[in-house]
Amino acid sequence: MAKKQSNQAKSQKIMVQLLRPMVLFMIVLVLFDAIFLFLYNLSQSIKERYKSAYQLGRTAQAEMESYECLGFLIDYWEKNYDKMDLIYDSETLAFKEGILSDKNTGVVDLRMISSDEVRHLDAESQKLIAEICYGKLCNVFDNLKQSFDPTPWFLYSFKIKDSHMLFFVTGTLENEKRVSEGGEVFELGMMYDYAPGVYPVLDEVNETKQPSDQMELSLTKNAESQVVHAFVPVYADGEMVSIIGITLDWKDLIFEALRPSLIIVYASSMLFIVLGFFVYFGLRKYVTIPVGKEEEIISRYEENKNHEEAVKELATIQSGNEIQSLSESFSSMVSELGRYIEEVKSVTSEKERIEAELSMASSIQESQLPSTFPAFPNRKDIDLYASMTPAKEVGGDFYDFYMLDDENIALVIADVSGKGVPAALFMMISRLLIKNHMLNGESPRETLFNVNNQLLENNDADLFVTVWLAKFNLKTGKGLVSNAGHESPTIRRAGGKYEIIEYRHSPPIATLPNMKFEEHECEIHSGDSIFVYTDGVVEATNSDNKLFGPERMLEALNKDPDADPEKTLNTVMDGIREFVGEAEQFDDITMLSVHFQQLGEF
Repeated sequence: MAKKQSNQAKSQKIMVQLLRPMVLFMIVLVLFDAIFLFLYNLSQSIKERYKSAYQLGRTAQAEMESYECLGFLIDYWEKNYDKMDLIYDSETLAFKEGILSDKNTGVVDLRMISSDEVRHLDAESQKLIAEICYGKLCNVFDNLKQSFDPTPWFLYSFKIKDSHMLFFVTGTLENEKRVSEGGEVFELGMMYDYAPGVYPVLDEVNETKQPSDQMELSLTKNAESQVVHAFVPVYADGEMVSIIGITLDWKDLIFEALRPSLIIVYASSMLFIVLGFFVYFGLRKYVTIPVGKEEEIISRYEENKNHEEAVKELATIQSGNEIQSLSESFSSMVSELGRYIEEVKSVTSEKERIEAELSMASSIQESQLPSTFPAFPNRKDIDLYASMTPAKEVGGDFYDFYMLDDENIALVIADVSGKGVPAALFMMISRLLIKNHMLNGESPRETLFNVNNQLLENNDADLFVTVWLAKFNLKTGKGLVSNAGHESPTIRRAGGKYEIIEYRHSPPIATLPNMKFEEHECEIHSGDSIFVYTDGVVEATNSDNKLFGPERMLEALNKDPDADPEKTLNTVMDGIREFVGEAEQFDDITMLSVHFQQLGEF
């Protein structure tokens, strides 16, 4: 109790010595005025900016709703964006309009044609209308964004689909580029993660299908950036088909509101300079000199580690304020430092033990995957090679292959969500379950159905697995393939080049109980090759935060399409290393290459 009272007395004394009542009053007064003015200007600035941004959204809404066929356009864009030519220049738009006019002499003004009328046209005309309208609306959005003052960060239209925002029409400035041109402005078909609760006003607009007069201040830690949003719904045929979004930079509002406050700060600077001289002499006598002495004592202690000498010298500091309390704390700290050093040594030893166990776990995991190549040296019909490069000591990817009988082979590649030991354990369980069901004669679809339900039991970590699972008859070439949320495979027909095969995927396993999985029939021939991989291949990232991507992967595969499976994997891996450079690997990289040689000859 006495010690506590002594510390309080010292605290009061240093406040008297350094911060005279008048100085404290002036500082508080100036700061209060500056903060109040800043908050008031910020409030007004936000309201004015939001009002003008909302008007911009209403203008963009009117432009979109002026197209009678907007319902058709939204539906067509959503389903066929990957097949459309995205046009932004006037010459190409005029050329496309000429083609449309030649094919359909009755189509004069695209704003006046209804959705039903468009749907009765042929597929090529529908595609032309969708492309022309998209390009025209993009040009309108560009003009709106460029003419609006202050210029918003983004002007865009989108639709919330599942857990993503699907983007339609967006506006750019003259110096901005769209994604297809190497920029960062989203265009038709781009997907962006959407999590309910992060943007409450957007949630309200999406649920009620009605406009909201509230601004969206995205200042939470879950938001992508600190901005102000305005959202305006777009209707077609009486239903909300899209949402207009306008994004303003929060920092611009801060700077605009900050300017008047700076005037107060500048005006009071002279007063602080005068007061600073008085504070300086007080700091020198009661803070700077004692602190310098403490620093000298601690520096000597760092060199000689003589805690008794340090404690004795620290006791000579008698400043009568918090500095003296600090020196007493240093004395206690020096006395305890020896014990802490021993604890650090113990922790270091424990860390080395954990690293050794992780190394052993990595060896165990590698031993679980097939690693003997050639895998089937006595067979003439198939040759394959696989590899896994984990991002950490242990990974969550796995591959597998095994003969089900003399004619049928099973091929598996999978990726467990997460990293480290939990993902590795989940990987081993998933691999064994898939193999057991396949060896029991189940089809890929049946196997995924049963393994999905088994993995959901006691899955407290909420892990899931993307799987590509195939069964091929090496005599007939017939095959069955199921894809549970995994990357699309690539195939090379004999004498051709590798291409990515797109087809309908099912969700990953260990997500929902009793889920049915898609199964596709396919056929292979002698000389065909298949290359499957995990997302660590296409999502390998360099120091510029760019992805390796499927195009670079295909380029690496087609450098030598006739190469054997092992060389194929080495070529792709070399391409990844060259692209990534010194950047850190964040995901496991797993690949499986299969070459079907002489089918029917075992």
